[in-house]
Parts: sequence; C-alpha cells; structure tokens
Amino acid sequence: MALQKPLLYGILHLGASSMSMTIVEYTTLDQVKIIEYASRDVTFGEELFQNHRLSFDTIEEICRVLKGYKRLMKEYGVTEYKVYGTAIVREADNRRSILDQIFIQTGFTVEVVDMPKEIYYKYFGLYYHMTKEGFTDTKDAALFLDITSGGVGITVWQGGAMLFQENVHIGTLRVMESFNRNQRSSLSFPDAVGEYLYSMLSPVRDEVSRFNVKYVILSGDEAKQIARLMGVESSGARGTVAMLPQQFNQFVDSFHGVTSTKLMNRFGLPEHRANILMPTLVLYHEILKMVHAQTLLISSSGFVNGVTLYYGAEVENHPFLYMLREQNVQLARSVAQRYHVDETHAREAERFGLQICDALQDHGITTRMAFLLRIAAILSEVGKYVSLRNHSEHGYHIVMGTDIFGLSDREKEIVANVVYYQYKGTPGDDDDNFRRLRELQKICVTKLVAILRMARALDASHKHKIERISLHRRDSNIVVEAVAQEDVSLEKWTFAREADYFSEVFGLSIKLKIGGR
Repeated sequence: MALQKPLLYGILHLGASSMSMTIVEYTTLDQVKIIEYASRDVTFGEELFQNHRLSFDTIEEICRVLKGYKRLMKEYGVTEYKVYGTAIVREADNRRSILDQIFIQTGFTVEVVDMPKEIYYKYFGLYYHMTKEGFTDTKDAALFLDITSGGVGITVWQGGAMLFQENVHIGTLRVMESFNRNQRSSLSFPDAVGEYLYSMLSPVRDEVSRFNVKYVILSGDEAKQIARLMGVESSGARGTVAMLPQQFNQFVDSFHGVTSTKLMNRFGLPEHRANILMPTLVLYHEILKMVHAQTLLISSSGFVNGVTLYYGAEVENHPFLYMLREQNVQLARSVAQRYHVDETHAREAERFGLQICDALQDHGITTRMAFLLRIAAILSEVGKYVSLRNHSEHGYHIVMGTDIFGLSDREKEIVANVVYYQYKGTPGDDDDNFRRLRELQKICVTKLVAILRMARALDASHKHKIERISLHRRDSNIVVEAVAQEDVSLEKWTFAREADYFSEVFGLSIKLKIGGR
C-alpha cells in the first residue's frame, strides 16, 4: 500500500570510483521521484588498491564532499537520510579512523555495507526492474553477474525462483592487487589474468553450467561504460541494453589481449578507470565461457538505485520485500538439501517457530528476527552431514562458511549461533563464537534459540505427529494447544525440558496441551 504522504529522504554513497547523493520523494515502489542527484568521480579505489588504506588528504576530501551534500539536503528540507560505504571503506586497513573522522567532521554515521548485502541491494533494484520489463516471467534461466571492487556475485533465477547464489572474493581491486606493476605491464598479463580468474571461478563453474541460462545480466557503472564504449544504445524506457554475447566477445577479442594501456589509448580513459575496466572485461569474458547464453543484458540499475528503492520499500512495508525474502528462504532450502537435512522436520520447526514469534511481538520479536529464525530452522541440522557428534558445532562452521543471500554478515553470525545452540548448551561469553558478537546480536541469538528449541520440541520424534498448534496468552502465561492423533510423549517431555530456558529468556511460562481433532 502506498504511503499516505510521500516520504522525502536522502541516500549518500561513498564508493571506490564515485561519491553520490540522491534525494528521493517516495510514494510507493512504482512512484519514486528523483528530486536531486549529485555525484563526483573519485580515485579512492586506486589509492586503496596501492596502499590498502586512505590517506589523510583523501579522508579530508571525503569529508568536504559530504559536507557539501549535507548543505544541499538542508536546502531541500531533507531530515531523513542514510550514508552507505561500500568496498572503499570496508576494505581499508584504517577503516575505524575513516569512520571516526567522517562522524567528527560531518556528523554522519556511515553504514559499512558488507559484500553480500551490497550485492543483495543491487539484486533488489535489478530484479524489480527486470520484473517490470517482463524478464522474470519467462521459463528461461537468467544469470545476474555483479562485480564490485571486492568481489563477484553470481545469482541465477528462473520463473521467479532463485536457483543459485554465490559470492566470490575476486573483485576488480583484488585482481589488480594480486599482480605488481611490472607484471601488469607485461604482454602476457591479459592471459595471466584470464587464467587467474578461470582458476578462481572453478568452484562455481560446474554449478552454473547445470542451468540452461538464456540471459546474462550485467549492471553497474562499469557495465554501462563498457556498453557505451561498444557504441550500443539503450533499448527500452528503463535503460536496459541488449546485445548478443558474440558482440561482446568480438569486442574483447579486438584488443588481442585487453590491457589498461590499450583501453587508455583507444578510448582516452584515465588510468584509474582503465585499471577497473580491464579486469571487468576479462571477468565478463570468462563468465560467458561458462554459460551459453542467447542474450546479454546491461541494466542501468546499480547499488544506489537498489538501496534507494529498498529504503523506501522497507518504510512502506511493500509486498515486493516479502517476495524476495521468500526467494531467500528457497535458496536456504537448497543449501540445506546439499547436506541432506530432514526437510519435513525443518519445515515443521519453521512453521511452529513462526507461530511462537507471532505471539511474542510485544517481547521484542520483530519481523526481521522471525525471518532469521526461519533461516536458522531450515539450516539447523546441516552439521549432521559432517558428523552426528558435535553436529551443532559443525553446523555453525557450515553456516559461517556459506554466503546466505539477503543476510548481512552480522545477521549470518546470528543464524550461525542459533544453529550452534539450538540443540544444547546455553549462549554465553565462555564460547568464542558468542563472545565475539555485539550486545544486540547476543540478545537476538538468546531469544531465537529459546524459540527454536520450543519449535523443534514439537517435532522431537521427527515423525510429524502434531498436526497444528494454536497459542493463547494470558498475563505471563502461554498455553500451546496442539492437535495430535498419535502418542506424543517424547514431544511433551522435550517441550517441558526446554520450557525452563524459554521462561528464563522471556519471563513467560509456557505449557503444552495436547488434544484430538
């Protein structure tokens, strides 16, 4: 439902090759009006690539630009805004100093976006635009390739369902810093980069080749610039460029080995732009070798567009958010299937857990926390694939080693800890994995563990005896009325055992009452 009054807000982005400010008037996802947009090209990525940190002068320049954006927002009467920092902040060795100086000089608190969340924001905007253009309704698979300074995101969807998602830490800055200046000037450098990327992508090659990918979709500033260099014009009102993969391959082959110098000489590009485009071109080339797509699409949607839409959609609570979250849930199920979990048991724990969450909204259980509980329930038994002994510990490491699309790194830490404690033990600072969490994360873990234990207790036998439940609250008491036709002694005993911890966490007593139809 559209907002009754348009929402005015600002989105500021601190990136490796540009800084920008977008002032938006948001009514609903289909009514987003850009009031003002300002951007500035920067060379921060080049400096970070060379020194792994930003200098005093660069930090001062960042603060000057941000102060200008702050004055501009004030002129427009913008009081609601968010400042995002991507790879240029998160990859810097002096990250804390950068954030501290920005806060002291401008008053801005920068949200440092980790790579999985950055790619998710881009996917949010891209998938929305692809939906509007009809590319998500087809039965053909589409591969979204997103390249950032610090990594590459590969996402495959088909018929509205997400089939695969993997993030590989081989972004443009990482590629360039893997070779010294002499190596980068060598005639064999283009081939070496291609072979390097080929080896880095090998873990996902077999996975991606399983899908009959018809569309490969590129997005972001570098993708748009490559299209301009190729002389390919936009087709469609939303700015999507379409071409044959052969056209792109012929463009790359025309260089007889792409180098930054050749890009600079042919197109008059500055060195810092050429250093970003060179590995981008080679990486696109390698991906197109992995799949036999019929069409290559370049979308105008990028990080700023995605996060701008996401911010408004979250305030509006737009249904599109929930549709994408269901895609994330389906992807988590596919991860669980790799580890041969009892899928029906996981669905029971998820179902019961959500009902308990609904009854605890006044005890700090948010919609987002309920979503994290669903992911934890789905992945709760992945560790059993490794060993039945200490399976919770193995599950923790599996979750921490998996990029779970739609979750930030901090949210993934929450899910991993819930998996760690869902079977036994008490969350506490005696354990390294829990001690490393921030205080709000710890509170979230404690609550979700208590809920998941109760939910799993209702299917303790893994035989799905309880058909349905209903919860009734009176003062500080919760009664869970369950319908079952079989003996559920194990479920009752397990529920009673886990109820003590639940009561300790929430200050509520909880009891199970069994009845027939």
